[in-house]
Amino acid sequence: MPGEPPTEPIVSSPPPPPATPPLPAPLSTNPGPVPPVSAAPGPFAGLRYRFTTGLRPGEIAHIRDDAGQAVLSYRAFASVIGIVAAFVAGIVFVAGLAATAFLYAEKSPLRALLALVLTLAFSFLISRLVPRINVTLYDDGSPALTISQRSQGTWIIATPNGTTLATVRKSPFSFLGRTRWTITHEGRILAEAIEESLPRAILRKLYGKFSRRYETNLRLYLPGIEMGRIVRRGEEVDALELVGDALDRRVAVGLAAVVLGREP
Repeated sequence: MPGEPPTEPIVSSPPPPPATPPLPAPLSTNPGPVPPVSAAPGPFAGLRYRFTTGLRPGEIAHIRDDAGQAVLSYRAFASVIGIVAAFVAGIVFVAGLAATAFLYAEKSPLRALLALVLTLAFSFLISRLVPRINVTLYDDGSPALTISQRSQGTWIIATPNGTTLATVRKSPFSFLGRTRWTITHEGRILAEAIEESLPRAILRKLYGKFSRRYETNLRLYLPGIEMGRIVRRGEEVDALELVGDALDRRVAVGLAAVVLGREP
């Protein structure tokens, strides 16, 4: 209309800015207790296992958990052949060393060297005559673990598909003192198992075959780390007791099966 000032064009107001998202709550310095990690289910979930020993070769032996339930089974493989072979090899070795020392003292170094070579050769030959043993541990009819003997004192513990878990070697000087097992994987030492004391080890070698009161327990450990023990003497014998998961439980069960079922 005449006389009225020009009007400004109507401009729509801009939309309101989006709401600022709330800042995340600061991390609590006291999150509360962490829920424990439960052990994987299966036959190797426990920390204590009881073995059935004293069976004839070929009979079904069971490995039971702490509640007495059978979790694994295998065919017993203990044989008097290995005991006799170890005994004869020990006699040959000791006699050969005595003959070597005598010949050396008699100023016959060449004959002493020959006696030593023959001693080592015959001891090795006797040990090679013992048949090798392969054992499969079953979980309700399905293979769960395999144990294969490679030599008189070397065993391979593997999964059913052939993956090696550990190599277990018995010290060649175990017959002179405490029995010692070394558990390795790809050159790395996982654990050692050794008899609890030297005097008990000597008594076991002399009288252990006649009475279980002279048996000895084996300690599983690494320097500064206690992993458990293999129980052969006490109120409840033929058992494996583990402490935590420092050692693969499958490897520990395999070693215990060898020690309790095979070791002379």
